[in-house]
Amino acid sequence: MNTNDLVGISEIKNLKNRKEIKNSIFNLLDEMKKRDHIKIPINSKIFIKPNICLVKCCESGTTVDPFIVKFLVDWLIENYNPQKIIIGEADATQLNIDIAFKVLGWEYIFSEYSNVQLLNLSKDDNVKINLNGLYFENLDMSKTYMESDYLISVGKLKTHTITGITCILKNQYGANPIKYKAPYHKHLDEVICDLNMVRMPDLCLVDGIIGMEGKGPVSGIPKPMGLIIIGDNVLVTDHACAKIMGFKPDKITHLKLIAKETNSKISYETFGEDIKTVQTNFELISSWENILGSLYNNKAIKKIMAVIRT
Repeated sequence: MNTNDLVGISEIKNLKNRKEIKNSIFNLLDEMKKRDHIKIPINSKIFIKPNICLVKCCESGTTVDPFIVKFLVDWLIENYNPQKIIIGEADATQLNIDIAFKVLGWEYIFSEYSNVQLLNLSKDDNVKINLNGLYFENLDMSKTYMESDYLISVGKLKTHTITGITCILKNQYGANPIKYKAPYHKHLDEVICDLNMVRMPDLCLVDGIIGMEGKGPVSGIPKPMGLIIIGDNVLVTDHACAKIMGFKPDKITHLKLIAKETNSKISYETFGEDIKTVQTNFELISSWENILGSLYNNKAIKKIMAVIRT
């Protein structure tokens, strides 16, 4: 890992103003390009992996806003004129991505682009990857995903009841084309590590317009943040996101595992907003659940309830 890895942070004042969101994304990408931290080959095939884990709208804090990816695509076409852009996600235990693409507006938004394809990774041809990872010996991965020239991961700023956070590293977990991923939850940190070791993103973009706290990644509470975060390295991006969410990065197990596996020392420079100025504590368990839990476990309350019942 380079000591000059970059993380850019932009704050959106009006969360419903798409023009402001587009300008923020363009400004962040322009700065990364200006500093030579975006290197996309000529006439390339670019793969974008968004976080679409359920058929829930972006305002719920669950999924990436398709307009953020649209603005990313617009910038890529304007600056690099790629041969093709593939936007791909896999089916999951509670997700049919083809239905999600249609219901959540992705199909409509990208129908006007002649060189943009929406892809169900679970239906793509596979290639076998010999990994010898922390969990997998080998993996069957999407051929299109593995053979693209440039990989951009677009994650969501949200909590996860098992891993702590769901940003970029956890987003790559969804690139596994197997539909029923629930059995992996007992070894989730190791599986996340393996899915990133298969292929690291070349560029990371995090939708923090409306994040999620509480029982993430799908059952939490929307948390308006008005942030767009960009990074040229998956580790530093998630490190910055963890700090923005009020968590200690060294407590995020999968972040530590990948740093160890890649022998990386996390060091980076930020531009745009300062992390400390946008930092807000995300709750893993909501306040009302904490209160109810405390009451339920309170000995005095239990004694009163016992008296009432007798």
